[in-house]
Amino acid sequence: MTDTPAVENVWQPSPNTRERPVRLSPDPLVKLVEGMPCREAANMLGINAGTLQKWRNGDTQQGLHYARADRIACQALGVHPTAIWGQAWWQV
Repeated sequence: MTDTPAVENVWQPSPNTRERPVRLSPDPLVKLVEGMPCREAANMLGINAGTLQKWRNGDTQQGLHYARADRIACQALGVHPTAIWGQAWWQV
């Protein structure tokens, strides 16, 4: 009776899965709008001015979810996310 297949415990992380980051740094966006007034830059990016101000003040530890990054790049800026985040985009 040792021929039965092992059952994967869905509550434990699988050893075959790779941990992938789901967040990107907002630093490239901050550099992109450097020198612009906060409200104008936030409007261009399609984000809240308070969020942009936090990023400008260095509060970037939480990062930017990849879906939101995609929306900002494609809809607000009209470019592919790799134009902003480069190789980091392909790692998410």
